[in-house]
Amino acid sequence: MKAMEDYLDKSGKAMLAVCITFDHARSAEKMTDWHCVGEDNDAWKEGPYLSAGASQKQINRTHPYCLRTSDESRIVAGIVMGSNPSKSDNGGVKIPLPPKDIHESRVDPAISRLAIIEQFELFKEHLITFDGPFNKKRCEEWEGRIDHDDLNLVRKFTDRRNELTHDSNFELSSMKEAVEYFYHLRELAPKFHEKLTANKSMRPNVD
Repeated sequence: MKAMEDYLDKSGKAMLAVCITFDHARSAEKMTDWHCVGEDNDAWKEGPYLSAGASQKQINRTHPYCLRTSDESRIVAGIVMGSNPSKSDNGGVKIPLPPKDIHESRVDPAISRLAIIEQFELFKEHLITFDGPFNKKRCEEWEGRIDHDDLNLVRKFTDRRNELTHDSNFELSSMKEAVEYFYHLRELAPKFHEKLTANKSMRPNVD
């Protein structure tokens, strides 16, 4: 059971870290987005978002704010675009950014994609310890040993992980998808582990 406990601990802590990172990043993204301007904007009807304390003057949401980027961001931009990137007519430099989702967010697809990939790798790491069905070939070998629908879920999650890892064009992920992915993997892992334990207990002793 220690392997199971280790997996649940690792996956849980990893997902909590993702969620708090997403909350901070998405909150800052909203503050800099013209689409989120206005006190009555839908962006401020549900979190994550920044707000002042209850007894303090509230944040002015009638205009977007500016974000000062980190040294790390500037270093990476220099590596990707070179020391003398071409400039647009207004003098600015166009950075090759990832696409936005339907909520005008780049943060959500980027962070959720990495979360899904990480959660699959932790799941796979755990299943490898007992030759569990961590890929399509192993799923075929587990046919008949466990519920077919559970194996199909593993196939589905494997395909999604591969799509997000290797494909250039894919349906953008979301934190909602990442949380569902995390939840289902944590539901599947004990089922496979319990089945393995049950099979071992039914084996006859050999003198």
